[in-house]
Amino acid sequence: MRQIRIIVILLLIAAPVFAITGRLQGSVKDPQGNPLPNVVIKIDATGEIHQTYEAHTNAKGQYIHIGVAPDKYRITASLAGYQPAQGFAYIDLRVTLAEPAVADFVLQKIQTTTAAPKEEKKEQAEQPSDSQRGLELVQQGKLDEGIAALRKALQTNPSVATTHYNLGVALEKKKQAEEARKHFQEAVKLDPNLGEAYLALGNSYLSEQKFDAPAIEALTKATTLMPMSYPAFYNLGVCYANTGKHAEAEQAFRKAVELDPKEPNAHYQLAMSLLGQAKNADAKAEFQKYLELNPSAADRGDVEQLLKTL
Repeated sequence: MRQIRIIVILLLIAAPVFAITGRLQGSVKDPQGNPLPNVVIKIDATGEIHQTYEAHTNAKGQYIHIGVAPDKYRITASLAGYQPAQGFAYIDLRVTLAEPAVADFVLQKIQTTTAAPKEEKKEQAEQPSDSQRGLELVQQGKLDEGIAALRKALQTNPSVATTHYNLGVALEKKKQAEEARKHFQEAVKLDPNLGEAYLALGNSYLSEQKFDAPAIEALTKATTLMPMSYPAFYNLGVCYANTGKHAEAEQAFRKAVELDPKEPNAHYQLAMSLLGQAKNADAKAEFQKYLELNPSAADRGDVEQLLKTL
């Protein structure tokens, strides 16, 4: 019976599961309902972490930012020549893993007596940069055009960490993992505090089933910079689990469970790390929690069979 149990454990741990990060989205319009493109959306954490993100609206006045660590945020929208309508200057909300957070804005033109030539200059100044345009195109799913714009932006200024990061994300979507990784590495070199780039770098290794030192180093750095990031701790645990470091995996997965106790995969992986240390009673409790949170799990039969052996 002991031999059968070991085989089942190895089969269950063979394929890592990656978490879905938090997402923020919304739209910006004028009081008449017309979409406003090129609006800068600033996303400032106001809870337990110190993190800032930035997004830009597309031609339809829409924006989306994926990879937002769960926490409380203050969202602001700014566009040259516009001000918030009806007096509101920001939106406070919480980002979770359960569903996308939404922040919609209404901006109105600032009434001025600016002469026509100056107005023309203002419009020219509002044209998005290659970096902004590239990010917008990537968000629209136009990867080739977005990659081209981001490459052009780096030709003009190769020292912008976020541009390298955004280009890396786009290249990963095109399954160009090796080049994407180079841009993530350059991003963290230019900005050692860019937690998202460390997380993306670590995940790029995991996507190729590489769980050793480089992935662990990158994800450990991500957990340090983003101590409230469920994906960073979860994927760090995946690395440790797949390299046989069960105690370290347990520590990472416990933190993931603490950050999102309703995410079943974290309980499952924590149970596996406990089994690897012969902590069967604790493992049993975590497996039961996994089934409670995920009653229609595809592997329910396997887990129930495993529970009978504990």
